[in-house]
Amino acid sequence: MATYTERASDLLSKAEKALRDLVSEAAMSGDYSSVVRIAEWAQTIRELLHGKQALQVRSHRTAKAKPTAGKSHVSRKQGEYPRFFRNDNELIRVAWSKRAKRQYRHKAAYSVVEAVARAMHEKGAEGRVFSTDVFLPVRDREAEDIPNYQVYVAIALLKHAGLIDQHGRQGYSIRQPHDFRNAVEAVWKNLPRQ
Repeated sequence: MATYTERASDLLSKAEKALRDLVSEAAMSGDYSSVVRIAEWAQTIRELLHGKQALQVRSHRTAKAKPTAGKSHVSRKQGEYPRFFRNDNELIRVAWSKRAKRQYRHKAAYSVVEAVARAMHEKGAEGRVFSTDVFLPVRDREAEDIPNYQVYVAIALLKHAGLIDQHGRQGYSIRQPHDFRNAVEAVWKNLPRQ
């Protein structure tokens, strides 16, 4: 007989899978605000399952995170990051530097997000795990190399939105490969504007 903890873990796994399926359905129906909200819930469950202390439960009304009660080695300031915004066709990632003890920003055009999504989709079809080595450098439509830091800004957004999973040093996998491109567009459309 399974322990209570094992049964609870199984329930959470099933809930995460059901939420991932809902993300795909919402993307296909064009309900982009639900895509973002449900993906965040799925990510929170995933963090619980993998032993990470859930740092935040995001409200769909605010981009700011609220730290959980209890002791944590992560400061309140760090727990509020990263944050993602868009300004016209530009992705903005705001993160926290532990060393400098201040926030910093990275920017990348939406065309970079599209190019990274295309490259990842090509290598991650059918749920394969792939490393960045197999698709770097990413090239734009004019066949120019995109700076790697911009590629990683796009990857951070896709991870944050729950569209891809990181498997340590092995690389990444796409949660729902068949709906990936639509989900990326949905996440983009629902980023808060800055």
